Amino acid sequence: MNFNWEQYIQNYPDLSGFTREKAIRHYNRFGKFEGRSDKIIYQESKIISQESKNLFDIVIPLGPNDISFIEHIVLHCKNNIIDYRNIYIITKDNNIPTDCIFIDENSFPFKLEDFNSLNNRKNWYLQQLLKLYAWTIPGILDNYLVIDADTYFLKPTTFMENDLFLFNTSGEFHTPYFTHMKKLHPTLIRKLDCSGICHHMIFNKSYINELFELVSQYHNCEFWKAFLKCVEPSESSGAAEYEIYFNFMLIYHPESIKIRNLNWANLRSYSIGNYDYISIHWYSRQV
Repeated sequence: MNFNWEQYIQNYPDLSGFTREKAIRHYNRFGKFEGRSDKIIYQESKIISQESKNLFDIVIPLGPNDISFIEHIVLHCKNNIIDYRNIYIITKDNNIPTDCIFIDENSFPFKLEDFNSLNNRKNWYLQQLLKLYAWTIPGILDNYLVIDADTYFLKPTTFMENDLFLFNTSGEFHTPYFTHMKKLHPTLIRKLDCSGICHHMIFNKSYINELFELVSQYHNCEFWKAFLKCVEPSESSGAAEYEIYFNFMLIYHPESIKIRNLNWANLRSYSIGNYDYISIHWYSRQV
């Protein structure tokens, strides 16, 4: 078909500044809502999601502090995440007007009351385990990308390259995270002089199951119970799911990952700048 991409973006003021590639991507993603059934394949790019062997699902655990922003977050995912299939939102509230798949957070083997001993951070720890247990969602693909519900992807971004999982890094360092990690299993140590805490991470079912089995056998209990047991109750930030999986992969499957550097920042308000993505945390958010 002949596609006048310049005319297309003129019809949508929000698309001002889009390139031809992004206009095609937007058409492919959202055309179905306007009754279109055709598909444009832009051969010079990786925007061929349905053909990709690196297809993955997106998972966004949603807490009460981010509900009013989730539609904007989802729109950024649709515009800029390359090679995803479905978007799953894990939440207690399924009345949010998006076209995503909602998963009840109470459908997992743990409940919020299981976290009562962990001072005022029980929702934070719940969110961590929801990310790690997202592989149990019925029908989810073997690979799934977790994105924090306060994180906006601003540029087209891939998460796999030649069967390698792409990990970003940060300079964060918090000793209790590694104390907790080593309690989970003695082999889980900080492998590199950088952090895997970047507000998103791509997971693989087989590898996350391997991690669970490693920890479960060591503690003789389910992974989530070991995770909570190893948290120091007096520590307000005593565990980090991204740090655990990041270092597990570096230690046990370094051949399956690739470190890359995305330009990102934690901001107080929305700003595109030259970032690949940004995060705006509820406790510092300027509305």
